[in-house]
Amino acid sequence: MVTSMKEFTILVDPKNSSKNLLVIQPLPGIGDTIWHIPHMKALAATSQTNQITLLTKERSLAKQLLSETNFVREVLYLSPEKRGYFGLFGSFRLGNYLAPFGFDQAWILHGSARYSIATWWAGIPTRVGYGIRWQDAFLTSPYTLSRDEKSLSAIAKATRLLDLNNVPIRDKKPTLSIATSTLQSAASFLGSSRKFSVALAIGSSEPTKQWGQKNYINLLEKLRDKLDPIVILIGGKTDADMANSISEHFDQASWLKQAIDLPILRAAAIAGSCNICIGNDTGILNIAASVGTPCIGIFCGSAPQSQDPLIRQIQPEEQKHDLDDEPSQMVANLVFESVQSFAKFQ
Repeated sequence: MVTSMKEFTILVDPKNSSKNLLVIQPLPGIGDTIWHIPHMKALAATSQTNQITLLTKERSLAKQLLSETNFVREVLYLSPEKRGYFGLFGSFRLGNYLAPFGFDQAWILHGSARYSIATWWAGIPTRVGYGIRWQDAFLTSPYTLSRDEKSLSAIAKATRLLDLNNVPIRDKKPTLSIATSTLQSAASFLGSSRKFSVALAIGSSEPTKQWGQKNYINLLEKLRDKLDPIVILIGGKTDADMANSISEHFDQASWLKQAIDLPILRAAAIAGSCNICIGNDTGILNIAASVGTPCIGIFCGSAPQSQDPLIRQIQPEEQKHDLDDEPSQMVANLVFESVQSFAKFQ
């Protein structure tokens, strides 16, 4: 059931809810959802139901991403349709909506006071958060971040908050569950070939994070010459033109396939079925690592946030990514050497 409000669209009926622990993590990226999986699992373990409800933004695709997990009961989406809910009165409207769910705990993995106001107004008795600025006035837990800790990364802040409140994180590596049927569908997409397979995550949320079409073509030429792999181009709808251009460069070769604009878990399963995933700082890269695929991340315009041991982090020396630039050639060579080294053990 889709219930609409002036400021929010929540994809669940609160009257049928029996859960009691709410986690608010409003950072919008797919990667943000993946990075916080260890924290969500740890909090779910403290609940009587071993589950949480997650309040986040629709762009995170959390409803689809977490649909096959056992620690998330429901996902509530904040509507992106209007921006007015970020004000003080928006907090009260959100609180009015949350009240019927009967949550008895709220964990706010964000520094904004609007969410602490909303949970207070909703009558949630236990409210835990970072305590940044006047958010602290609406929290019930005295265990908040120190002044120095408030400048930590998003992941480090969440980890520190749980530590301060004696919630152990037993599995610190993000691990995403995917149903067997979804994995089988991905395997059929790859076919019966036993060749070395590479998932190429060509999408990016920002132009500065995009390594670039020419660089990917250059890398594929190296890979094709030395390893003869099967390559899957993975991306969203906005990456279709780049995927088509790359495919056309190689004359629509049978070894080069496209997985563009697929449901996120199907794309995740395809990446997880490959021997390695290479890509920009993008959601698919983080998803691939979370399902157990070794990854090479090319961090062009952003510092790496995740410390996932399955992601080898490569940072170009500058943000201009033309093939004539020596740094880009060096990055392509470094990525290729990393893949070649990994392939020897397959």
